[in-house]
Amino acid sequence: MEKKSNQKTIAVFFTGGTISMIPRGEDHGVVPSEDFTKSFSDIASSAHNVNLEFINWSNLPSPHMTPLLMFKLARDIDRMLQNPKVIGAVVLHGTDVIVESAYMADLILTSMKPLVYTGSMRYYSEMGYDGVRNLINAIKACLLPLPAETGVVLLMTDRIFSARDVVKINSLNIDAFEAPESGPVAYVAGEEVLLTRRPLKSPRKKRPHIDAAAIEPNVPLLSCYTGMDGSLIACLKKQGIAGLVMEGFGAGNVPAVIVPILEDLIKDGIPVVLTTQCPEGGVWPLYAYPGGGLDLAARGVILGGRLSGSKARIKLMAILGVTRSSERIREMFRED
Repeated sequence: MEKKSNQKTIAVFFTGGTISMIPRGEDHGVVPSEDFTKSFSDIASSAHNVNLEFINWSNLPSPHMTPLLMFKLARDIDRMLQNPKVIGAVVLHGTDVIVESAYMADLILTSMKPLVYTGSMRYYSEMGYDGVRNLINAIKACLLPLPAETGVVLLMTDRIFSARDVVKINSLNIDAFEAPESGPVAYVAGEEVLLTRRPLKSPRKKRPHIDAAAIEPNVPLLSCYTGMDGSLIACLKKQGIAGLVMEGFGAGNVPAVIVPILEDLIKDGIPVVLTTQCPEGGVWPLYAYPGGGLDLAARGVILGGRLSGSKARIKLMAILGVTRSSERIREMFRED
């Protein structure tokens, strides 16, 4: 693709996902394809007054992405955005774990330039394929640009969400993403991208940033279930975990029987972060009975606020790449 020297550049990172998948012969099911040229051509022909630089970063189905790969991707994007000619970046990503990957970038990125994650809920040859439209709209979002305090965003079905707030709520529907309690930060209307809310009067000058040269991947996530005992946690402890995220019930409450093993982890310097299985409301220190949120906080458990379990895990991995201080970890979670 010929570049025009008088135009600015948007970097487009391709990592894989449904956006490039095709049916596997006569068999049922779709698989990754190496042929994404047509979509690139469609996008390039629709992009005005901007150069597109495509980076074929990987071709992985979404579940094959790991936190270490998400971290490396975020660092590679950050380096690309240091180029003064690059005004923003778009990431094409599988939708299963796109929320975690976008949130990792939101924590790690140092650049204030716009970064938009997008993908496709339908595969390349499926009727109503949404991939090309999402990419074109993601490019428009980079050109807006969005207010810096918005941070990294995810764009799907003409709506733009903050990476900190967005969740995937439907496994198949094309309109699969929402931001409970906050809603989208912008939406696409024709050729324009319109903000749904005005920037704060005193916006943050920088995105929340964790200056990690590496992350700690050995952080499991467990979801509580009725009748749960401490055996799984004890097994993880023996394996030498660096931290643990627990998804509790309600406002952040767990079975009383697992409290002693959680205390053992904390006494050994292993941070335990508490989140909730509920998609809205977050964790609150309300209940003082054994295993209640208030009781756990008094025992040293770190409250994850409104973060989901998966995002709290990503954040704890990044924080542990910087510090092992329980108090500092607690402070950094409190910032959310």
